[in-house]
Amino acid sequence: MADERSNDEQPTITGTDTEPAASTAAPRSATPRRSRVSATPGADRVAAGAVDPAGEHVELVETGADHVRVAGSMSVHQGGVNIAEAGQIDLRQGGISRAQADDIAVTQGGIVFARGERISVDMGGVALAVGNEVRLTQGYARSIMARDVRIEQGGARTILASRATFERNSGAFVVIAAKVDGNVRTLLDWRGALAFGAVFGLVVGLVRRRR
Repeated sequence: MADERSNDEQPTITGTDTEPAASTAAPRSATPRRSRVSATPGADRVAAGAVDPAGEHVELVETGADHVRVAGSMSVHQGGVNIAEAGQIDLRQGGISRAQADDIAVTQGGIVFARGERISVDMGGVALAVGNEVRLTQGYARSIMARDVRIEQGGARTILASRATFERNSGAFVVIAAKVDGNVRTLLDWRGALAFGAVFGLVVGLVRRRR
């Protein structure tokens, strides 16, 4: 009879947390193996709910996934992910709807909602970035909420921060910060934003009364 061995050594992405049954002929090692999942060009779209909770690294190349969660790092190159959760996320020329990690790096890509300790965007964009440190270089952010924000040759619509630093050809529409450094072209600072809000509220109130 042919010896049957488990396919557990071949890395896979599945829609459940269930692993193949261990082979009695090959006992499982006590040390966790390195888990690396790659979707190469031409591969089918990764199954929804892909989970690798104990893996070190997940890599998606020219493919997509609905939900990827990994304890270590994850890189996405020319691909897309709906929900991404990892210790570190590296996005290059791709897109993520919702990303949560300690470190998030975006290069020529975009994220709708990014939440992390450190978020850096280089020649990319983000709709909403919430974190401790946010760096934006030659990119654009719709809204940023962070303790420390630094923008170089980029722009943002709304910034709410403890400290905001603007370098070389940077600007924002509304900046509300305890400290602002650099030569920034701001259409509205926190005082202007408050005045604009007060006038806007007054106009809306008058319109409602007339109706």
